Amino acid sequence: MGPCALLVGFIGLAVVSHRATAGTALDHEVLGWLVDHRRDGITTAAIAITNAGSPVAMAVLAFVACVILWRRHSWGTGAVVAATLAVAYCASTLTKTIVGAHRPPRAVQLLLEVDQSYPSGHVTGTLALVGIVAVVCGTNRAWVIKAALAGVVLVATALVALTRLYLGVHWLTDVVGGCLLGGAAVLSGAAVLDRVMPARAVSVDGLTEPPASTVPQVA
Repeated sequence: MGPCALLVGFIGLAVVSHRATAGTALDHEVLGWLVDHRRDGITTAAIAITNAGSPVAMAVLAFVACVILWRRHSWGTGAVVAATLAVAYCASTLTKTIVGAHRPPRAVQLLLEVDQSYPSGHVTGTLALVGIVAVVCGTNRAWVIKAALAGVVLVATALVALTRLYLGVHWLTDVVGGCLLGGAAVLSGAAVLDRVMPARAVSVDGLTEPPASTVPQVA
């Protein structure tokens, strides 16, 4: 599935969210179930996780990742990582304004949020950053490492998405939309890495390897 397919789904959900104004019937059912199953210990953990997935936290992590890549002479890769997150957040913010969907009622919000609802910026940013970093770290690695990195991306995104629902600050539609937008950003960033810098293989230890065609052949 390419970024275009994900964007089609994202736009489709945006239309649904706009028409619903304040959550669909399914959104309300999911929110109601989570509110009924809140526990103090879970709430504390949810707040910590949601803060770790905030735009500010993602911006700091992106800065750290870019500094590491730039210090290892992977400037282009660092630029793609930063651009992936920036474009994802800009698209998220613009969509919020256009769609104009309302958040869940303040009475059920454990953390007060007052801006528009669709899509979830936390989910979008988390998937965009963790996803593109996983793509960079998984380049030229064994399938086991790639699978492990994919698992990290899945778990991180799922945890942030669940906390946004649990804390009553987003609808199910919002977090699914965030996943679609963040996924499209990652796939687009990966495509840029493949097409713009095909000769530069970035590894997790910071070293770069030349393309196979430039490796001297021993007779």
